[in-house]
Amino acid sequence: MTIINDTPAHVLDQSTINKLKNVNTTAIIDVLARNNYDPRYIYMPNIKSMNPGKRIIGRAITVRFVPARPDAMIEKPTGEESPEYAAFELAGPGDIIVMESMRNKIMSIGGDIKFLRLKQRKVEGLICDGGIRDMHTVKDYGLGLWGYGKTSNLGTKIGTPYSTNDSINVDGVLVRPGDYMVADDDGVVVIPRKIVKNIAIKAIEYDDLEEWIRKKLDKENLTPGKYYPPDDEVMKIYRQSKK
Repeated sequence: MTIINDTPAHVLDQSTINKLKNVNTTAIIDVLARNNYDPRYIYMPNIKSMNPGKRIIGRAITVRFVPARPDAMIEKPTGEESPEYAAFELAGPGDIIVMESMRNKIMSIGGDIKFLRLKQRKVEGLICDGGIRDMHTVKDYGLGLWGYGKTSNLGTKIGTPYSTNDSINVDGVLVRPGDYMVADDDGVVVIPRKIVKNIAIKAIEYDDLEEWIRKKLDKENLTPGKYYPPDDEVMKIYRQSKK
């Protein structure tokens, strides 16, 4: 298990988080792409919101599942020390549980009883590439939940929670402990922790830029190509207008 003791350079302050909560994942992907992060590295295309309308941002605490096998079940810690429960106890406000669930919709990673602890810990939400049980109950827990879909299946017959706070592969995307996750109705994006402050500042500005472009085009009754996609000259005009 890795405990993240980050420097301030890798942690967003609450004011920045509040601003970033208003930025859609599409804008964050655009900014990451402009900073040499191909969307294939940071966007999870198959993971969907299980309770539409929510948007979350927070630091990743990770759990890795491996295919079920009797010897793996014996090797892993049990009871309260099981890797998913260890992750729950590390998490709190501002954190998101991220689970590598083997890209399997019928791999249930939990439901109402497990997720009650996330509610108690005031965790922001959970993201997985597996299935989620008991949505009729957990939808009222106040958590943001993203996954491959709903399931009634018993996950322990398919996968075993095996480690906490390792680097993991979720929907084909690398997630490291302490990376920032942003999730909304359009999808899930990971912002690498070492660049999060720079990307957050640029994404907040870029989101405002797009609103400025929309208003400009509407007022001037012009084709989008006049200002979009924004080049250096458009950025210069925008920044001057903000002074």
